[in-house]
Amino acid sequence: MKYSEKDIEFANQILTRRNELDNGLVEAWMSDPEHVEMLREFVAIREEYTNWNFEVVKGEERERLHQAISRKKKRQLVTRWSVAASVVLCVALSVLYLWNDSYWAFEQKFPQQVNLTQHKMANVELILADGKRVLLDGSGQQIQDHGVSGIKDDSLQGLTYVQAKALDKNVTEVLYNTLKVPTGGFYQLELSDGTRVWLNAESELRFPVQFGVGKREVYLRGEAYFDVRKDTSRRFVVHLRESNVTVLGTSFNVKAYGDEDYIYTTLVEGQVRFTSEKEHEEVTLRPGMQSVLNLKSGKTELKEVEVEQFTAWRQGRFVFPSTTLGDLMCQLKRWYDIDVVYLAPEAKGYEFRGAINRDMDLKNVLAIVEKTSNVIFDINGRTIKVTIKSK
Repeated sequence: MKYSEKDIEFANQILTRRNELDNGLVEAWMSDPEHVEMLREFVAIREEYTNWNFEVVKGEERERLHQAISRKKKRQLVTRWSVAASVVLCVALSVLYLWNDSYWAFEQKFPQQVNLTQHKMANVELILADGKRVLLDGSGQQIQDHGVSGIKDDSLQGLTYVQAKALDKNVTEVLYNTLKVPTGGFYQLELSDGTRVWLNAESELRFPVQFGVGKREVYLRGEAYFDVRKDTSRRFVVHLRESNVTVLGTSFNVKAYGDEDYIYTTLVEGQVRFTSEKEHEEVTLRPGMQSVLNLKSGKTELKEVEVEQFTAWRQGRFVFPSTTLGDLMCQLKRWYDIDVVYLAPEAKGYEFRGAINRDMDLKNVLAIVEKTSNVIFDINGRTIKVTIKSK
C-alpha cells in the first residue's frame, strides 16, 4: 500500500506532537481505515527499531552470514545457508531502508497479499466477568463490565484497562476478564497497572480488570510477550500449566501451548524466576536466557538463546536461526489455520534457517521453505502434505 507524502507527514505529527493538533482534523483524518493502518505500522516499526544502531546491526548481520556460509559443510547445506542468508539479509536491508528513507516505504516491509492489520484482528474476543462476549476490532469502543467503566478497545494500543474504574467504590470483588486470540491472529493488551501484553495466535489470557493490593496474577494459555510495569510492592506472576513465572518489572516471552510438551520462557531484559510446580524446581533467568520445562519429566533446562527467534512474532515476523521443520510447520499451522500431514515422518527433524514476514501468502512461505530444505509441499485446500525430494 502506498501513502502520500502529506499523509505520512500528518501521521508523524500525530505520533510526535499530538497535543498541538486540532482534534477535529485528527478525528477526520483517522476516519479513513487506511490512515489508521498507517499509524499502526509507524508504531510497530518505532517500537522495534528505536534503540538500534543501524550501521552496527548491518555490519554484524553481514559478518554473521558470511561466517555461516563459509563453514565447511556438505554442498547441500551450504546451498541452504546461502538462500536463507539472502532472505535474512534482504529483511535487514529493507528495514534499514524503511527507517532512513523519508517516505517510509511500508510496501517493502509488508509486500504480500494478506493485510496483516485486518488479519490479526479477526474474531479476537473478550469474555467479561458476567460471561458476556465482545468482539474486538480496534474501533475505539468503550466497554463496561459489571460496574467497571473505562475499558477501551483502542485503535493503536489495543485493549487497555489503565483508565478502568469501579462505579461503586465499595465493591471490593476482583473481577476477571479473558482475552482470546484465534488462529491467525494476535492482539495487544494494556493491564490496569500499565503492564503491556502481546498475545500470539491461539492464545488466551485471564486477568483482573483491576489489580488488588496483593500479587498481580494472570493466567496464560498459549504464547505471550510481557512488558511488566515495575512495582516492588507487588510481584507479577504468570500462571502456566504446572508452572509459573514471577517478576517485579521486566520484558519476557512465554510459550505454553496446550498441544506441546514443553514450556519456554525467554528473558529479554530484567530478571524472572521460573518455577516448576511438579518438581518444585526454581531457576532464575538473566537476559538472553531461556528456561525449557519438559512437562512429561517435570525437569527444567536452562540455556542461552537468540532472543529474537522467540519474540519476532510480535513485530509480524517468523525468525528461524535454527529450527526443525516440525516446529516451523507447527508455527505456520497456528497462523495460517492449516492441517499438516507428513508422508515422510523423518522430515520433521530437518533443519531450517531463515526469516519470513507473517503477512506473506502461504504459498510464497512454503516456496521459500522448499528452496532451503529437502522437502516438497503438496497443497490441497487447508491440508499440506509433506514429502521428501527424490535424489
